Amino acid sequence: MNISRKNLLEKSNILYLSPSDKICKTSVPILKLFFNKIIYSDTIDNALKKINNGIIDILVSEIDFYNSSGINFIKTIRKINNNIPIIIITNNKKTNILIEAIKLNITEYIIKPTDVNILIKALNESSKILLNNGDIINKINNNLYYNYLDKTIKYKESENKLTKNEAKLFELLISKKDKIIKIEDIKKYMWANKELSESAMKTLFNRLSKKVGKETITNSFGVGYGIYSE
Repeated sequence: MNISRKNLLEKSNILYLSPSDKICKTSVPILKLFFNKIIYSDTIDNALKKINNGIIDILVSEIDFYNSSGINFIKTIRKINNNIPIIIITNNKKTNILIEAIKLNITEYIIKPTDVNILIKALNESSKILLNNGDIINKINNNLYYNYLDKTIKYKESENKLTKNEAKLFELLISKKDKIIKIEDIKKYMWANKELSESAMKTLFNRLSKKVGKETITNSFGVGYGIYSE
């Protein structure tokens, strides 16, 4: 797909995590140059909710990394998404924390005060990661293509945009391609601890099936759902 890195970042969803009273006057103006919209969060718990409930492409974190909570937060993110670019901006210069962060495949570890050039370089690297991971257009089969940025499905000659829940469900299924995902695992991923009726879940699958092709999603009755290669 012919898409510039600038256009890619403009269309991406960035989550900026920082205590509300410590929002960086250097970082935010730079981010506003690259992204049309910045999603803000001031706590780790709130950030996790946003990542679970929405689709975040890049994470910039300015939380303190002076205890295990910061590293554990990144570990939790990696369980959800192993590819999302993560940029850490911190005062912590301790080598052991840096090594732990590197093991978690972060994009950049920036020591404050924030160097604008390093941040811009990290954002550029983030766009390359999105492109190199194939996170733009995914060929599901010969008749079906999915655009991660636009959340659109091209099935044969038709093209449809997925709703937030449809996109979240579809991305879960293709992340576990050639496997059946248990119904209880799907519910937990989609709705966390919220109660959901069987009819509501079937309605969501039916809506999605109409857009991606009824033969695309396999239903193992009473067990779960999956997408298999041709």
